[in-house]
Amino acid sequence: MNTSGDTHIICILPKLGASVGGGKINAVFTRMNLLADREATQVTLLNLQHGCNQAIAFAELVRAGIVDARIAHRSIYELCAPKGVEPPAPPTLPNWDDAKTSNGTKDRTVYLRDGVPVMRDSVEHTTAGVMITRHLLDTPGRDLRLKYIDDRLIESREAFGDGCVDKVVFVDGHPQCRTRRENGALVEIEDYALGRVFKDEVAHQRMLALRHFPEDAIVFIDGITSAYLSRPIPARKVLFLHADHRSSSGKVVPRSRGLIEAFDGDAIITATRVHKERLEAEVAHKAPIRVIPHYTDVVEVPNTTRKDICTVSRLELTGKPIHQCIEAFVRVMHLIPGTNYLIYGSGQGAARLQQLIDHHECGDRVILMGHTANAADVFSRSLFSLAPTITEGFGLALLEALTCNCPVITYDVDYGPRELINPGENGELLQPGDIDAIAAAILKVHGDRERYAAGCAASVEPYSFDRYKDRYHRLIDDLVANRFYFDLSARDLKAEALRALEKAPAQHRDRLLDLYINQCHLSRDLGGMYDGFQQKIALHPRDQRPIVRCIWLSRRLGRLTECRAHLALFAQRFPGSHADFVARYPDFLELADAVDGLA
Repeated sequence: MNTSGDTHIICILPKLGASVGGGKINAVFTRMNLLADREATQVTLLNLQHGCNQAIAFAELVRAGIVDARIAHRSIYELCAPKGVEPPAPPTLPNWDDAKTSNGTKDRTVYLRDGVPVMRDSVEHTTAGVMITRHLLDTPGRDLRLKYIDDRLIESREAFGDGCVDKVVFVDGHPQCRTRRENGALVEIEDYALGRVFKDEVAHQRMLALRHFPEDAIVFIDGITSAYLSRPIPARKVLFLHADHRSSSGKVVPRSRGLIEAFDGDAIITATRVHKERLEAEVAHKAPIRVIPHYTDVVEVPNTTRKDICTVSRLELTGKPIHQCIEAFVRVMHLIPGTNYLIYGSGQGAARLQQLIDHHECGDRVILMGHTANAADVFSRSLFSLAPTITEGFGLALLEALTCNCPVITYDVDYGPRELINPGENGELLQPGDIDAIAAAILKVHGDRERYAAGCAASVEPYSFDRYKDRYHRLIDDLVANRFYFDLSARDLKAEALRALEKAPAQHRDRLLDLYINQCHLSRDLGGMYDGFQQKIALHPRDQRPIVRCIWLSRRLGRLTECRAHLALFAQRFPGSHADFVARYPDFLELADAVDGLA
């Protein structure tokens, strides 16, 4: 419980590490840094993984200046550690009477008892502190290793030789849960504090959130990956949708649709207006959708000579088909002899790209440059950028290029390219996979680069830091101001339920409406019941019962126009049930005929 009066903001990430990157996670870090600078605000990065490597990865992000040092890092096991529960005791260390130390890349100390090794320490200095891996040798046939950071026990690993491995999470030096895997496959998770055994990690994390998640926080859930935690979290929640809920064809993945429609939080955020419009047209969401574009702090490097074409991207060719750009460049490179194509990035697609370059014998003109940590320098030295992508939630690299007056040729896909690129002004939008169109666009932009570059500055003005900051601060202010509460001791529960509905987040509205409708029923308030069921229709678009109740109630209230409208909605959403309804209640035939006349 937050007793300081500060606003506590929690951002969920599945894991940290060198292999975890890209625009999505960078956008998360940018938002956290912004909110950490907000007055009276505490920010926590909630990591769904627990271990020394995660603590080290976070410390390296802080040291590199990517994450603000004021941001706290907690695993879900640390954040949701039960209070007032006596945990099991940590493992007992063997007694020893002598120690021998050797120095090298890692300092090693062997502890002996009566000349026999009983424990061995391996010491490594990391950005998170001194990490000790302690191997207990006192029990023959037992392979137990404990890991500490600055003498704080973090995790243990015990291998049994039959393919089974137990890993134990430690919080405040005490074991919280044990995970057993057999040949890498999960067998069970035993949570000591909950006193339960789980067969999958999702169910375990949901129970931790349901029982022990802080209720007075504002929680950001980024993308569909962590959305399964939404329902059990009792706090105010914001779902940020990137592009991971859609397939390569642009359609909402069925599982993602279910998670979005079931999201019971306070707001859904997307980075583009186009994405918002598509969501409102295609998904029966409950929470309101707001648009908060990303921003970039990339600054053009002045006085640089522009000579070549660039691509800055992950080399993952399924989603970023850079090989198509190589094919296009090879077709026209003889027409632009002084310009080369430089590809910056790393990934599994590097070998395939190099094979393609070797096949075309164009290694002197098309060059894999490896990863760059300075995109601004690359864009500032490039004539324009090729940015092939199959799906793009926003496209931070597109914005970075435009900020450096580097026009962009990219694909016309959801959502960022359509929002950022104005064809003929600051770049070109092409149909995915059209290599001839890429080749033609290369020649077109190359021949008129200065005009395209002049259109870049105006197109990035809406994505300034000040606008980004104002949008997020306004969102947090709204969530804090609209904090929901319900007075169970109120004398008039109907009035209290009606008042609470004005600010209740989606996860509470359904039960509040049930209470309000019941109180209206007890007081014979048909108009109130009708209003309540109308709200139920919006909450449950796939449930026919609220519509049927509204049909009957509007008829009893004499609101025949509204009754006809509900009948029309009933016929549209549930045609089979509508036909049965009309057959069962002949007195509605006249209204049914009116509905048919509207069809």
